[in-house]
Amino acid sequence: MTPSPVIALIRHGDYQQPSNVPSALLPYALTPKGEEQALECARLLQDFATREHLSVHPVIDCSRQLRAYQTSRAIIAGLGLPDLVAREYETLAERSVGALANLDMQQIEAIVDADPRYGALPQGWKASSDYCLPYQGAESLRQAGERVARHLESAWQAMVPQQLKLVVGHGAAIRHAAARLGIIHEADIPTLSMYHARPVYIQQDETGTWQRLAGEWKIRQLAGDEFGE
Repeated sequence: MTPSPVIALIRHGDYQQPSNVPSALLPYALTPKGEEQALECARLLQDFATREHLSVHPVIDCSRQLRAYQTSRAIIAGLGLPDLVAREYETLAERSVGALANLDMQQIEAIVDADPRYGALPQGWKASSDYCLPYQGAESLRQAGERVARHLESAWQAMVPQQLKLVVGHGAAIRHAAARLGIIHEADIPTLSMYHARPVYIQQDETGTWQRLAGEWKIRQLAGDEFGE
């Protein structure tokens, strides 16, 4: 049993992502598989809460993307807690490509190539933690992780002992937040991913140091599939 609060970091379930399109702000829904994953997530959360004698915080924090909201709603249904609600936050979104949102990779590269203000995109730009596309509203993966980390720090401050807070977001932004908080090493970011709708549990110890309490990161099998999710 842990008397301290715990935050469950949850990547949304499988969703209808078009091929070769960066996943940041895509508006598409979960697949049937994603719905099943979210319901299974509820079972995992219930088992963990029961084992650790934790009560579930009454608000699930999720991004404004449909896939995160639907994952949250399926978790609520699976937990059977009628007073549990999902609240959406822009701070939990995946890394934004700004004005180039929802275009495929070829379109993005063609637009940049045709823009006289900029040179060609650097090799591996979408996997770089620090590269930011030169268009309004774009951000780097590290910037996305920074805002998610700030959200987690703020959520932690509002929690009480023996409480489990559920946060549903996106893989790359969560991993970069975890690095920002010292939960994983910076060098591990490219090698790790997150399983769909399988929680990673984190908390602060008495010294204020963040740590992973339970749950597993997914080991990335293929290079170059980073844009996020």
